[in-house]
Amino acid sequence: CVDAVGMRLTGPRRAHQREGSERFTVDLILAEERRVFDLVDATNVRAMSWVRPEHTATALGLSEQQYQVVAAIASTPQLVVPLSAPAGAGKTTSMRALRTIVERRSKARMIVIAPTGKAVDVALAEGAASEGYTMHAALKRLADGQLELGPFDVVVVDEAGMVGTDQWRQLFAATTGAGTKTVMVGDAHQLAPVKARGGMFAQLCDELPWTQRLTEVWRQHDPTERAASLALRDGGPAPVRRAIDWYRNHDRLACGDQITMAADALAAHQADLAAGKKSLLLADTVEITDALNRRVHDHTVAERTRQGLDEAATVTGARGHHITVGDVIVTRSNDPTLTVYASDDRTRVLTGAPVRNGQRWQVIAVDDTAEHPRIAARRHGDQAWAVFSGDYLREHVQLGHAVTVHTAQGVTADTTHAVLADTASRNLAYVALTRGRQANHAYLYHRAIGEGDHQHRDLSDGVHLAYRGTPTQAGRALRQVIGRDERARTAHHTAADTPAHELPERVASLVAEHHRVVANRLSSHRKTQRRQQDRSLDRALGLDHSQSRSQERDQGYDLSL
Repeated sequence: CVDAVGMRLTGPRRAHQREGSERFTVDLILAEERRVFDLVDATNVRAMSWVRPEHTATALGLSEQQYQVVAAIASTPQLVVPLSAPAGAGKTTSMRALRTIVERRSKARMIVIAPTGKAVDVALAEGAASEGYTMHAALKRLADGQLELGPFDVVVVDEAGMVGTDQWRQLFAATTGAGTKTVMVGDAHQLAPVKARGGMFAQLCDELPWTQRLTEVWRQHDPTERAASLALRDGGPAPVRRAIDWYRNHDRLACGDQITMAADALAAHQADLAAGKKSLLLADTVEITDALNRRVHDHTVAERTRQGLDEAATVTGARGHHITVGDVIVTRSNDPTLTVYASDDRTRVLTGAPVRNGQRWQVIAVDDTAEHPRIAARRHGDQAWAVFSGDYLREHVQLGHAVTVHTAQGVTADTTHAVLADTASRNLAYVALTRGRQANHAYLYHRAIGEGDHQHRDLSDGVHLAYRGTPTQAGRALRQVIGRDERARTAHHTAADTPAHELPERVASLVAEHHRVVANRLSSHRKTQRRQQDRSLDRALGLDHSQSRSQERDQGYDLSL
């Protein structure tokens, strides 16, 4: 009956395949993807920015590879340009340099758009754009005519892998219609959107021949860890084997039961904090982060008691979390109506730095008055502070000592300690093991196939027999994780991997037509490149001939003397 409603993208389920392995789609999704494919070939010569002689790699603070990528993006007439780069490759640094080039033109703007407000704020704070919006806000402004674009503007979409296909369709329709260049910046090997159809960024990176790529990693201090992270991202069997050996030999891997791994990760995280390091405590499920957060909160309260201090006031936030002074919290909803004050002035209101989903704060005061409980907290990073109360406190403020890997994507710290199931995906492990500059650790626990998140054991104190595996077992567990690539895929991409005779005629014809478009685009791009190379060679030869004639005249003049 499913075939009567949707169109098949994969062949019938084989005997060795699990339930849920078949994929179906509907006309609306195929049409949505086709519309995106129709828009990505748009060009506009007015969108080309001149890279001035003074814009050298040194002047822009770039590596040679970053400079070549930025120059190519600035000078291309293509209006949709993907930039694929691994975690820690300097994407923000590169975009800041691109802004320097772009905004030398009169009235030109560099606009950043991202799936989350937190990512927008980071890009603006680091100078990668002059203005920014969440994807939702940008699409609404474009539809309402409140955001007008021109050919000199450049729109940069950060965390492009987390943008859904329908959002790309709406954005490209607006930007290409205005003759505005859109740069898609992201990493297809990281996490996909949770509540939207993903995979479009990855497919465009593969299919658009003018895609730009950064391959050098700068985040980790140890060059050998950088190499290991690249192998974890997309390496073949031999690099993956070397990477696993590296993580194991450098004591970055542990395995055991869930409770023990969570406890070990927490202990290591707290030791790093005590040493003055910025450390992230991550987990793959909300249930584990809840348990870790409760344990840290209880430890904070017990420590006050041990020191003979008065019992601290406590209020209740989202998910039933008890919050007191000293706790780290995370805000889970954007709210521009909440007042945020400057770190150095309790009366100066900050504009342009609102409360965002995913921001972490340190609680500095608690008022547990029954009628109006509230807390004051300082934001990590800029140290601005705000007061949370009422519905926002009850529904959108929760403990943030530990956060999920999804929440941490795009965050950088000194160290990372991640609690992951041995059934996690390669993409999740890659994000978790690339947040830290100094060290990244994975604590792998066993989860039975088919076990749901709600079946996790309680991590609260109780009778428990700890189990820790050997380093060899930990390496084997990581190998299983790396073998589970769960990158999002478009309907076209999924169907392309299925034999044509197993697809409905309409789907098979769409896939064949798309293959022809991709092949023709590649052929046309190569011809354009050859023509450009020929013109460059002609100009160089013309200059040489001119210089030769000049030298001949000089020599003749000298002889006449």
